[in-house]
Amino acid sequence: MFVNKLYTDNWTGNKNEETFIENPNWQQIKTAICELDGNTKTLVSLEVDDESYMMIGGGNAGKYIVTATLDNEVFYSLLYPVDYEIAKSDVSAKNNNLSIFYQALINANNNNVNSSNEQKLIVGGQVGNYSDKICVNLPQCLIAAITFAESGELEPLFVWEEDESLVTA
Repeated sequence: MFVNKLYTDNWTGNKNEETFIENPNWQQIKTAICELDGNTKTLVSLEVDDESYMMIGGGNAGKYIVTATLDNEVFYSLLYPVDYEIAKSDVSAKNNNLSIFYQALINANNNNVNSSNEQKLIVGGQVGNYSDKICVNLPQCLIAAITFAESGELEPLFVWEEDESLVTA
């Protein structure tokens, strides 16, 4: 694994009891992401070092935001919807676990096309309004996370937008 630190939050009222796992495996990362509920567990951070990390937040209503930086200066947001025209050759080039996630993503319902609405998500224990275009589904989160965890790179089959601010007023 390229990622060497996994942080998760766990809120009780206004108190966060953060969990840290050094050199996490894929199962630990996947479990942490799947446990996001937008209530007590609202943020997962995958870190390579102080400069390169991915954060996945939310989880309420099956919506998540995924942001990443490779240099701690330029930040990217994963966009939804994705291009569902993923070639079978691309899928077969990935390992079996990732192929399952790709298939789930291809089969996912695409309800947010051209929507200008916002989603209210709790990320890092804070409520915020996030544009639908950056509110992604669980399979998309998992694919982005495994790519980053294994290579330290952004999933090239997805659209990433350079972003200055994620929360709208």
